[in-house]
Amino acid sequence: MGPPCPPARLLPPLILVLAGSARGTFTVGAWPRVAVVPFGGSVAINCSRSACPGGNATLGLETPLAVGTGAGGRRWQSFRLLNVSQWSPGSATCYGRCGDAQVNASTGILVYRLPERVVLEPVPAMAVGESRNLTCRVVEVAPVGNLTVTLRRGAETLLTESFGGAEGSASVAVSHLLTAGPGDHGQDVTCHAELSLRPHGPLFARAAVPLKLSVFALPEPPQLQAPARLEAGTTANASCQITGAFPAEDVRFAITLAEQSLNFTVAAAGDVLTAVTALSPSSPGRQELTCTAAVATAARTARRQLHIYRFPAPVLELSPALAPAGSEVTVACRAGVAEPPAIRLQLRDADGGVLAEGPQSRLELRLVARREDDGRQFGCRASLAIGDGMVTKDTDARLAVLYMPEMAASDCPSNRTWLRGTWEALSCRAAGNPAPTIVCGRNGVAVSTGEPELVTRSRAGTYLCNATNSLGMRSRLVTVRVEYEPTLTERGCPAHRTWVEGERWELACRADGDPPPSTRCARDGGATRARGSQAVSRADAGRYVCRATNKHGSAVRSVVVTVEYEPSIGETGCPARRLWVEGTPAELACAASGNPPPHVACAKLGDGQDPPPASPNVTRAHAGTYQCQATNTHGSALRNVTVAVEYSPAAVSLRVLPSANVSRGASFSVECRAEGLPTPTYGWALPPAPNLRFAADNRSVAIAGAAAANRGLYTCTATNRHGRRAGSVMVQVDESRLALLASLGSLGAVTAVGLAAAGGYYLKSTACKKGEYNVRDAEGSSEAACLHRQRHDRGEIYGIQLTQP
Repeated sequence: MGPPCPPARLLPPLILVLAGSARGTFTVGAWPRVAVVPFGGSVAINCSRSACPGGNATLGLETPLAVGTGAGGRRWQSFRLLNVSQWSPGSATCYGRCGDAQVNASTGILVYRLPERVVLEPVPAMAVGESRNLTCRVVEVAPVGNLTVTLRRGAETLLTESFGGAEGSASVAVSHLLTAGPGDHGQDVTCHAELSLRPHGPLFARAAVPLKLSVFALPEPPQLQAPARLEAGTTANASCQITGAFPAEDVRFAITLAEQSLNFTVAAAGDVLTAVTALSPSSPGRQELTCTAAVATAARTARRQLHIYRFPAPVLELSPALAPAGSEVTVACRAGVAEPPAIRLQLRDADGGVLAEGPQSRLELRLVARREDDGRQFGCRASLAIGDGMVTKDTDARLAVLYMPEMAASDCPSNRTWLRGTWEALSCRAAGNPAPTIVCGRNGVAVSTGEPELVTRSRAGTYLCNATNSLGMRSRLVTVRVEYEPTLTERGCPAHRTWVEGERWELACRADGDPPPSTRCARDGGATRARGSQAVSRADAGRYVCRATNKHGSAVRSVVVTVEYEPSIGETGCPARRLWVEGTPAELACAASGNPPPHVACAKLGDGQDPPPASPNVTRAHAGTYQCQATNTHGSALRNVTVAVEYSPAAVSLRVLPSANVSRGASFSVECRAEGLPTPTYGWALPPAPNLRFAADNRSVAIAGAAAANRGLYTCTATNRHGRRAGSVMVQVDESRLALLASLGSLGAVTAVGLAAAGGYYLKSTACKKGEYNVRDAEGSSEAACLHRQRHDRGEIYGIQLTQP
């Protein structure tokens, strides 16, 4: 009997028993319904009852198996089935007696065995496309009807299998036919066995050790590449290539030469694997080269026969090594010992022509050395037959012929043309053996012939170049010409030229440059000036641009031409007639043209006339004819200038004929004279009267039949555009001539002086009041006004005022 079950596990039958008791019947319960027990193990069964009215109740367990008693209570008892060793023991029955009544309750017994092991049978490496069974074995498991076996490849389920009922323990196996593909390589194959005792017991699972699939492919044999012939002591590469092998990382190579393993390196490119090895055979003969490629259980081999030979290079000898021109030279070609020994020799020229040949081990050729043979190349070719092929080796040698230096025109040109500003070397090459030394110099000074130097004009000239070796010397003259772009300087092209009008000149500019440049001069912004001398005119003056050009460039210079010419005096600069006004500044200006600007001097002409006074202002003495002379270095010019001097009226004088004292009824005239230029006009202020008659030029007025109205002050005003001046005289008409003349004489003098001082007033009687005056009397005035004055002694006096313009 095993230990009692926990109280919690007794609750279901106890509840049933209590329920039966509640109904008044006697009941018995068994738990669990199915007892799950491993084969040879033990399991507990609990029996319980309800209340027995009489109190005389018993509990027991009936089974063919060994039973032990465990814990119990008033109404329950635990029993333990011991060492269950029957696969189908039937059921265990709990029974209870209450008085004469017996009640039973049965429990099923499930006996199981876990698999001893789950095993996947090994699967050998499989070629792509090959099929094999995957087999999984489950050893000693029960009950088989509760077993499920699953085969998987990676995460993919290949097979799931269950089994029918069978009594007792058994071993089972499941299989799946697998066809290998490249994707199967490296996949894990697993086998899972599940023993399910549900719902009465647990689920047991066991798994086999996973099996990793190995899939391979080796569809083609390797390709072996190696030279068919190889010289002993040399090294050559051989390659072994295989295509489509899978998996590439598992491919194994083995390369041997004459059964000796060789080291190699492997390179992969796509599905192509290449193993490369170095072949270094040491002994001659036929040797086999093998290459084996293996993957998994497959292997393929390629073989190649190699011809290993020994073949020393031929020897070519020239005797003597240094041959003076004209001496005899022996050319010998010989071969060393070869394996196989079948050697054939050829003595060849530089162009491949055969000079001698044969199977013997030595060939000779004799010749007389010429200067043209220096550096001549000879060849010695040895040929060795190996199998169905031929191996050749060549040796070359050059003949050295000693001779004096020679300088050909092409190696040391006699004429050189350089460009200034570039870098040049005075190089010369000379032939000769021994190689000659070349030295070039000028005026005894050596110059460099190796490194280029900056070309300047100073490097132009003739050089002597000497080529020297131990056999002698050769010389050559070299003339260097240095070309350069044009330049225009003040010396060859002065920037300022002075020409004389009428002479013949040419606008020439001499430019420096090599090749000699062509020069053209054109007016700035105008046409090119024609070549050759031309007669100079003033229009030739101005700025010219001269351009010198050669193939290396151009130079530009500005030239200013000044044209000089003799003076000339024209009407524009020196008018022949001048009109001056007295009192204005005196200046006889006369402009003359000429280059250089001429000096102009003017002098008044006349027969012994006194020169005009030295005055800053014009006087009447300046009037006359002057001769102006313009002078420069190229000549002079004369021009006469007539000067007229105008002035305002002056020295106005009046004369009364026959007398200023006139008797009544007599006739008289008043005459006015004045100086002025232009000739002045005359105006009068006089007593108005009907018997006045003026002369045509208004210089005089005549009165016939003098009356008292003709008595008074007569004023004459002379006027021109430069001014006016007046003079007055008093005329007296009276019967008593003596008294009147005496009184009027003094009065007239005073009045004349007063009128002259007033500068332009005249008085008349009350006729002014009536407007009786001659308007011509106011000629030359800009304004006339009637003036009224009151005189106490002689009554009212009226006058006309003449205002200066």
